[in-house]
Amino acid sequence: MRTTILITSLLTLGLLTGCTANQSKDVTTQAPKTETTTNQALQKPKITLEKAGALYQKQYPNSDLTEVELKQFGRHTFYELTGMSDNEELHMHVDANNGTVSQLGKETLDTDEQNGRERQQKRLIFDQLISVKQAMQKAQRYFSGTIVKWSLEKDDGRAIWEINGKHKRQIMQVKLDAETGALIEKEIDD
Repeated sequence: MRTTILITSLLTLGLLTGCTANQSKDVTTQAPKTETTTNQALQKPKITLEKAGALYQKQYPNSDLTEVELKQFGRHTFYELTGMSDNEELHMHVDANNGTVSQLGKETLDTDEQNGRERQQKRLIFDQLISVKQAMQKAQRYFSGTIVKWSLEKDDGRAIWEINGKHKRQIMQVKLDAETGALIEKEIDD
């Protein structure tokens, strides 16, 4: 009986030690966040959205863009482009100042999203949408301040421009219908 209790105690102690060791491993192997967004005014990119889209199509022919975002980290401004082929989600960054392509990536879509189903629902058809310049002009009707980033993507089948800005200590977000330019939502946080 004492042997059984001793063996059970040692096994339990070993399991607890192993779990504790695994927990500390997980904490130490997590990648630190190296990028933080700035609240600086978005620099006008030298590379246009159209040029960034053309670079995407060159890298990933036979696919469609599904999301575009212009971001700035410090002094580095870049496009984050996401798209889909029939069976993969595709990612890349394009430097907005010189057109350098980086951070290429692919992920296999879930089975229910494959064969072009998800691609058809999320693809952006740019000739049916207002331009980024028009979207920024319309967004600034709803807030004064500087634009710090923008994005374009579909949500429930509807293409939406999201424009983020700041004024003093206020953070603003405006969502516009990307086809009509109509206001969908605006938020101002103090």
